[in-house]
Amino acid sequence: MLLHICFTMSLSFCFSLFFSSLAAQPQLILTPLIQNLDRPIDIRSAGDGSGRLFICEQGGLIKIYKNGALLSKPFLDLRSIVEGDREYPGLYCIAFAPDYITSRFFFVYYVNEDNFTILARYQTSRTNPDSAIASSGVVLLSIDGRGTGGAHTGDMHFARDGYLYISFNDGSFYGKTTKFAQDGQSLLGKMLRLNVRVQNAPYYSIPADNPFVNNSAVRDEIWALGLRNIWRWSFDRRTSNLWMADVGGDKWEEVNVRTPGQPTGVNFGWPCYEGNAVFDTTGCGSRANYVFPVWEYPHINAASAEVITGGYVYRGAAYPALQGYYICADYTTGNAWKIIRNAGVINAYLQTGLPTGLVDFGEDENGELYTASLSTGIVYRVQATATETIISKAGIKQNKE
Repeated sequence: MLLHICFTMSLSFCFSLFFSSLAAQPQLILTPLIQNLDRPIDIRSAGDGSGRLFICEQGGLIKIYKNGALLSKPFLDLRSIVEGDREYPGLYCIAFAPDYITSRFFFVYYVNEDNFTILARYQTSRTNPDSAIASSGVVLLSIDGRGTGGAHTGDMHFARDGYLYISFNDGSFYGKTTKFAQDGQSLLGKMLRLNVRVQNAPYYSIPADNPFVNNSAVRDEIWALGLRNIWRWSFDRRTSNLWMADVGGDKWEEVNVRTPGQPTGVNFGWPCYEGNAVFDTTGCGSRANYVFPVWEYPHINAASAEVITGGYVYRGAAYPALQGYYICADYTTGNAWKIIRNAGVINAYLQTGLPTGLVDFGEDENGELYTASLSTGIVYRVQATATETIISKAGIKQNKE
């Protein structure tokens, strides 16, 4: 059975619901790997050949999973400076420098006790690779969260160009929408691109080819704007395509994709648009000024609170049937999607019944995937069957026509 739905808003967007008689898809299986964690919120690899996984806990500890076990001593303890008692603030993520093997530099993203969002650099011990030097920390960015909608969640990754890309949300939440995402003088609601190979304060510089370096209306650090909360996003390790899952406001969650050949300095439209739908176009330009998502899904009803958690394009070797699929999930509902993109056409397949509270996906050195649940305190290994036949479950296909 196939149900095909289209609607038009300058462009025509089509949704097709595919039932099990049409396609068999790999079935995701989440197997507990690390249990009894305290609000695990980020999973990363150092990319140094050690095979270790680094687990950030929201309260401020960074732990190491090594040789099949969680080490008893934390890699770094930031609990004395991280605000981890409220719902959203805390330690958000860690990123390791491309030259980490030699420089031993890594970066952390957290909210401190004064409600400032901090990007800081630390260094690992020369003699003990499982221990960071707590006194080595220096601050690159400090964004005042007071009066701007609270703590500014986000994510960061290094790209193949060697620069650090980092996102900050715009401070919007249910019942209150800010306009920072369209303000070129604010770093909120933006993705930044920074050269962090700088030894002295302010410990970063602006790449010469950043898109707004000759535009006085937009800060030089900014790489893209018009974002609400790309809480989790990633680069495809094979293609360098950038997949951004943007948490919506009232009705829509969305996924945006940018490829290396596309223009930079784009505006993703928030809060003028939420997904493809008009949200608040007061003071906004024409629709042609904005870039729209390649895929979106609606909230179940007006009172529901779906929150998309972005993942990765699977590039591991253990599950060939999953190769090339982008995996993401919804924090609230326990739904997940396997999304495949071919020649600009998006096919997305829904899978229900996963644990709720999935707040992050992580990728190890071999491209195998993991996910963390803030609710259960578990890091799961993401596995997959060869194929799946879904009975009474639907996938979603979205085409731009």
